[in-house]
Amino acid sequence: MATGLSLSSTSNLSSGQKILVASAFDAFEPAAPNADLVRNERIPQGHKQWDVLTYARLSDANALTEGVDLAQSEQLVTNSLSITPAEHGIIATLSKRLIRRQGDKDVMAGTGEMLGASLRRRMDKDVIALYDGFSKTTPGASLALDITHFRGAAAYLMTDNDSSYGPAPMPYNAALHPEQISDIIADVTDTSPRGTTTGFTEELIHRWWAGSDRLYSIQIFNAANIERDSDGDSKGAIFNQDALVLVMANEAEATEQPDHSARVLELGIFQEWSEGERADSHGVEIYSDSAATI
Repeated sequence: MATGLSLSSTSNLSSGQKILVASAFDAFEPAAPNADLVRNERIPQGHKQWDVLTYARLSDANALTEGVDLAQSEQLVTNSLSITPAEHGIIATLSKRLIRRQGDKDVMAGTGEMLGASLRRRMDKDVIALYDGFSKTTPGASLALDITHFRGAAAYLMTDNDSSYGPAPMPYNAALHPEQISDIIADVTDTSPRGTTTGFTEELIHRWWAGSDRLYSIQIFNAANIERDSDGDSKGAIFNQDALVLVMANEAEATEQPDHSARVLELGIFQEWSEGERADSHGVEIYSDSAATI
């Protein structure tokens, strides 16, 4: 006979103790608004490429003299952009045994959600990559974004910088790294001395991250998929929607392919798209410091 104090770990007593497995969590997916901030086009079945022409403006009209023939005729000139969508996709393979046994999550539904988020993130990053292509850039590596650069970018877009495209029409969007947005907040608010903030500063402190923020009438979007480089800088942009174009050949297609001999299911999601820059002068790259505030 055993003697002594009985504990939860004594002998084989733990074999009769139940473990409650809580519902699993998914890693939070960053906001991916960039694909919706640019012009979206879809090409119909039977076509492989999307082309768009932008007609340049004609020269100024001439002052005429009565009875004198206007001999010079203006020629139409266009700038062309061609985009051929490319395939993108991702798969995950699940064993049927895993599907039967996993108790903390509906594995099939959860995997489908994560595959869809992955595809959307890829599209978002493809659009973000275009921001680096804008010729005009401000303020520069290691420099904090402030209201002067924001105001200057807006003025640049409103200026007639290129007769091939003209000034960028309103409205404008700003897609920025969260730390770039943080720098703008710091520049347009005055939190000193603490406890005495009123008016505009108080309003911004209360609501800035509400998701509908504007500065100089420019809608600001938290583009969390914008990456920070090794020097602590990031590249966002301020632009007119039609400056960039995203062309899709189809809607996202989800697939489920069983392999009966291996007892697995292959889940996938696929879509064709590509993207391009239509009007360089209708966007400004925001290349600035994005080092962590804290």
